[in-house]
Amino acid sequence: MGVRQPLYDGQLVEPDGEAITTYEKTGEVIGEEKKYYFRYAFSEDIYQPSLEYTEEDSVLLTDGKYEIGEDLPAGRVSLLGNESTFVPDNYEGHVGNLKIYDGKGEVYFENLFHSLYGPLVAQVDFRPGHTIEIVGNDAEISVFYTENFPEDPYELMDPPPILENLGRIGVEQPLSKDGEIVNLTTGIYEVGVHLEAGIYEVVDVFAPQSTELYLFREGEEPRVFELTLNEIIYNVDAEGMEEIPEEAPEVDPIQFELQDGDKIYPNLVSALVLSRVADE
Repeated sequence: MGVRQPLYDGQLVEPDGEAITTYEKTGEVIGEEKKYYFRYAFSEDIYQPSLEYTEEDSVLLTDGKYEIGEDLPAGRVSLLGNESTFVPDNYEGHVGNLKIYDGKGEVYFENLFHSLYGPLVAQVDFRPGHTIEIVGNDAEISVFYTENFPEDPYELMDPPPILENLGRIGVEQPLSKDGEIVNLTTGIYEVGVHLEAGIYEVVDVFAPQSTELYLFREGEEPRVFELTLNEIIYNVDAEGMEEIPEEAPEVDPIQFELQDGDKIYPNLVSALVLSRVADE
């Protein structure tokens, strides 16, 4: 007996051998499936050189629209969304979907600031002429025109008291480096400015769900690499929840080459840990 040909909606499906091999070796998505990772065409402004940190006074954004250069200064920024609690007796929600549009109305950047379903930290450029739109429920997003957050990152916001009382208020910096290890959050980063050129491997991904990293290189189509979370299996018994170690199958780590001037956009990640394993 032979192997049955895969079907979709009653039609024969021809597997794309090149796409499968590329994905298995590098995590990069190519072929017909690639288009499903792009919900919209990204702004060409992503290819522009990154802006400088201007050290302007910090600003608090809430639900609404803002014109960069008019309602607030331009510059590279670190963003921090306020925490939320969703338990009935102590409900306090601060949820906001932030989108940045260029002058043509194309999307430059998007992030869901949500304690459960999206990262609360991001780093990106606020470019003159761009428009910020925040839609949500009592959204509070602090804007700092500095590379790192100040000693009190909640100087413009009041996090839920229950989290403060439990000691669960902690903020990671948007970008940190330790030797060849780079730890970054969602945002847009320029190679040669925010991280060195070279060949990188993905060490770990922290995100609400599996997501993707976009790679932009001048003169080429954007590329996309799938970031898959490590699965954890738990044993639940009367004593509580216990993590069960599981032998992971041997797979090639996601690896990509970054050149000076490239832009990377890790989407919806609370932390992406990269290891620089070789020069270009």
